[in-house]
Amino acid sequence: MLVRHILSLVFATAGLAACRDGADRTNDGDRQPPPQASAHKDTESATQDLYTMEVSMPDLPPGAAALRGQIDCYVERQKRHFLASLREPGARESARQLPWDLNLDIAVASRTDRFINVQVDGSAFTGGAHPAPIVDSFTYDMQEERVIGIREFFDDPHAAESAFASEARRQLFTALDDQEQPLASDSEQIDLGTAPGKDHYRVFSLLTGPDNKVHGLTFIFPPYQVASYAAGPQAIDVPSEAFSAFLKPEYREAFR
Repeated sequence: MLVRHILSLVFATAGLAACRDGADRTNDGDRQPPPQASAHKDTESATQDLYTMEVSMPDLPPGAAALRGQIDCYVERQKRHFLASLREPGARESARQLPWDLNLDIAVASRTDRFINVQVDGSAFTGGAHPAPIVDSFTYDMQEERVIGIREFFDDPHAAESAFASEARRQLFTALDDQEQPLASDSEQIDLGTAPGKDHYRVFSLLTGPDNKVHGLTFIFPPYQVASYAAGPQAIDVPSEAFSAFLKPEYREAFR
């Protein structure tokens, strides 16, 4: 039960449905500057020896109130999942023996003249053999003032993801065949973990250039998706020319 719950943390979506875009928007006159980058630590170890929660938040510009709202919602959602796991049978006894920990490091990874990309690099330890990684991302369209998912960039999302899959498999199979340090995976896991239409490309960052445009996308596959836990997350760079033909007209000027 506990293992299944924490795995749901690792592969959970960014929670955008729970944070409705319209509810996070404000009128220009009502918009408040978001707080600066900050770190917060919440612990019960001094009183109950149960857990520690540590969260680092990003420094966002004044025009990104909707993004801040989405991130706040995401953090609260992760906290609820973590605390709910303490209600599982035997959980509190386990946490007293070795305190549990939720760690979320959320930071701006890249920015262009249109987009802000924020990455989540975290983990949840709930008494298992090792912490469960938490890997997520948010990409904010400053022109539209909303967080957008990978499929929203494209007229034909399946065709775009097929292009991603082709490049991801090429790179991962190359790593798998490395004679000195082969990737801890196999061809079946790579094929399954990169298949289009399975929400496999939701975590990504932007490859940027000196012209302040997007030159490609870096996809981050959490542990277990395309390789073993020991191999860690896998990152694949896909240049924009591999998918530019599928971009919606309104996004073509933002890419090079």
